[in-house]
Amino acid sequence: MPVNFAPFDEGEITGYLDYQSSTKSTTLGNTLKDYSFSFYVEEKPEKGYLLVITESPPDYVKWRLWVNNFSLTKEFKPNLSYLTEDKRELHFHIFDVTHLLVKGKNELTVNYNSARPLTIRLANATMIMRSEGFFTRYSLRGGLLQLRPGEMMELKSMGRSYLVVRSNFRGKVRVSNGKSQEDTLELGHECEEIDAEGNFVRIFNPSSEEQRSVAQILLHYSYASQTPQLDFDLIPELIGNSLQIRVVNKGDVDIERLTLNVMVNGVTVGFRTLHDLSRGGDTQCTIQLPQKRGIVYIRSVGMRAGLRKIVEKELKRETA
Repeated sequence: MPVNFAPFDEGEITGYLDYQSSTKSTTLGNTLKDYSFSFYVEEKPEKGYLLVITESPPDYVKWRLWVNNFSLTKEFKPNLSYLTEDKRELHFHIFDVTHLLVKGKNELTVNYNSARPLTIRLANATMIMRSEGFFTRYSLRGGLLQLRPGEMMELKSMGRSYLVVRSNFRGKVRVSNGKSQEDTLELGHECEEIDAEGNFVRIFNPSSEEQRSVAQILLHYSYASQTPQLDFDLIPELIGNSLQIRVVNKGDVDIERLTLNVMVNGVTVGFRTLHDLSRGGDTQCTIQLPQKRGIVYIRSVGMRAGLRKIVEKELKRETA
């Protein structure tokens, strides 16, 4: 069976891949005119793509799309279109929106003003971020691959895979990456996401008297990443009513943001956010404590480019 996927980007970057999706279907028409999908970007991406999958009757329908209140176009035809088993058309709309994305919250909005139904099956934002210490090879593909009962497909992978699948009826598929255990996934009209490790992903739509569903694979992102070690240590010291905390970066890369949450007997008494702690460097902060004896608990989270490291420390305060 041929793979009806079209690659819309592939390559490698000194950085990492980030993707966010909204998989709940929304039908626009007489009663509902607008659809919104919010996603977050840690920094300005090297590349940014939006992929909107719609389902409609065979005739072409008009709709408008905004990204961060910027109108992309008043009406447009899809990059890819497929006729599904239930005689409806599935459309893939792929946009390069690199120049429109901003650091922080971004929003996609679809407006549709017609009585005919237009169903948004999936909204996906994929960002390719440049960051020192990371290296990623990737392949981004979208399209339609339909598996009837009894059919199986094996998709090659660079090491990790992200897939979006759905079905025209209630049914189950078996997902394997070559390991001893297979996962069974229940499918329906809503899109489901699959994250898998391994050199391939195998999807099997079993055949039985009850199984009438056709499984649809819509997206396949394949990638291999080399990530640096994110590591740090906390060195706390109690001096009277003050808690001095020294933070030492022991990892391979700078820490972009680090949060410190301090609690006494389970009650938060102090919170700090530190920025840009360089590799091999250290910094110090002081938090005032109430005059209470008991357990002083410190929870810290260090972050860089999607990596997170949690360090916790506990002190017993005998006098106050």
